[in-house]
Amino acid sequence: MDVTRQDDRIDPATFLSIMSAFPAGIAVITTLNENAQPVGLTTTALCSVSADPPALLVCVDRGSRTLPSLLSRKEFVVNFLRNSGCATSILFASKKEDKFSGVRWHPSPGGLPILTEDSLAWADCSLLEAVPVGDHVVLIAEVREGDVSPPAHEPLVYFQRSFGTWTPLVDGEEKP
Repeated sequence: MDVTRQDDRIDPATFLSIMSAFPAGIAVITTLNENAQPVGLTTTALCSVSADPPALLVCVDRGSRTLPSLLSRKEFVVNFLRNSGCATSILFASKKEDKFSGVRWHPSPGGLPILTEDSLAWADCSLLEAVPVGDHVVLIAEVREGDVSPPAHEPLVYFQRSFGTWTPLVDGEEKP
């Protein structure tokens, strides 16, 4: 069933404005390139897919210089950024050649980069499927391992093209 009708498409600027009204956490996706050098990119386009087996998805722009390494290595780490990670987010969103210069990281059990200073949590993933959709590729991956930092930090959030943080209105233990 074809649900795409070109004549009814919303213009890209309006679509981006609509999506900017949805707050999103920020993550840096990291892997190793063909020379075993760390590479990465910033994204807000990710979500959980399944709890059993644990899986998530990440959307990556087809023009990303990191995408070829993600597709060939077939494994990556999702580093969920905490509120101190704004500069790290901007760095990994840039076109800078060596984004890891001056960035502290340690290897995951699979040898992939975990950003030690700015991660609230991390997930070491194995690529299950890559699905091209428009100008992006949706990477669906199984989570092999991961960890969460102690709850001393708030997450970094992106909303209406600005960075911020999140503050709970109701304690997670309370039911609204």
